[in-house]
Amino acid sequence: MLLTAVTIGAAAGFFYSRGNGAGLLLIIALLLVVPLLSYLLYKKMIFPYYRRLEDSNLELHLKHEELLDIKDDLFIKFLGIYDVNYAANSPRMFKSRMQDVADITARVMEADACFIFLYDRKKDELVLQAANNDYEEKEGHVRIPLGEGIEGWVGRRLEPVMSKDFLHDARFREVSGLALANYTSLYCFPLYVYSNGALVGVMEVLYSKAKNFTDEEINFFTTLSGIIATTVQNEQMQLELRKMNMELEQWVAEKTEELRASEERYRTLVENALESIFVLAENGDIVFANEQAARLTGYSKYDLLHRNLFELIVESGQHKGILADVTPEHQSIMHGSLRQTDGTVVPVEVSVIGLLLMGKRFVQSVVRDMSSRVSLEKLLEEKEREISVLKSKLKALP
Repeated sequence: MLLTAVTIGAAAGFFYSRGNGAGLLLIIALLLVVPLLSYLLYKKMIFPYYRRLEDSNLELHLKHEELLDIKDDLFIKFLGIYDVNYAANSPRMFKSRMQDVADITARVMEADACFIFLYDRKKDELVLQAANNDYEEKEGHVRIPLGEGIEGWVGRRLEPVMSKDFLHDARFREVSGLALANYTSLYCFPLYVYSNGALVGVMEVLYSKAKNFTDEEINFFTTLSGIIATTVQNEQMQLELRKMNMELEQWVAEKTEELRASEERYRTLVENALESIFVLAENGDIVFANEQAARLTGYSKYDLLHRNLFELIVESGQHKGILADVTPEHQSIMHGSLRQTDGTVVPVEVSVIGLLLMGKRFVQSVVRDMSSRVSLEKLLEEKEREISVLKSKLKALP
């Protein structure tokens, strides 16, 4: 348009200089047409483009506002995930932690109710563990058989259910004590460990008004499921470990008491025995001796400890080898002489057998004083000689 106006102005000057009045009138008429053409050009081309540009700017502004809203929402969800993770893994009692998780989830998702059910494997049921509303008296008592209702269906199939109007869902079943019919929308998702697919529970949020769930909310629930499932599994494993430790401690206490009682009975029997009893290490060192053993050797019980039994046996070198063959099932017997503290030598019979005490190998040795038996044998031999002499004299009589 500017070029046209300049051209018309140049033509008007040319016609004027030549004195061409008709040409000048034509140029003036064209000058009147230029504004009209400018207006039509603006109306048909520039104005629509400008409107489209304003619409684009407005749409861009709305998109920017929407992105800011999404950013704020994501930040809130991120803080919610952080709060849930902190609450789930805090050092508080497990029940209180689950209660905190339910409260935080309901607050972040702006839900009217949030329920956490844990899976009872023995009874194949979902048990209410925590809720954000006043359901404390129902916790632990509300049970849903696996496979029944939306919650049971989710637990059985390990698939989430997202419903804008769950009251018309064929899977819906009212749960006594929860009044689910007071709500309209729900998002119910399973709590299971991804590594092995083991179900640990079900969690659901409910809304009084119809609600459409966004991708960000679905991602939030997915992340939440992993955190809570891991927490519940860790708690169950720790509970099982504590139970095993208690059973082990009880078993150890029982076995320790049995061992103590057994050792007490053994000690009582040994101390009151009429025979000399020694408990030896595998090399023959004395680690225990009863009162009768002290009387037989002439040593005190304390002096006998850490002495070697075969040091008390006269010519014991040929007898030490019997310890190598000792087992709990095999008993070995030898005969020899024992030297007492005053130098007296008494004939003895020594029997040895393997013994296992508190997981260690020992040797039990019973030493019997054979003096009376030897005296009786000598007396018997003398009597037999006398009888032989008498028999000889009787045969010599006429």
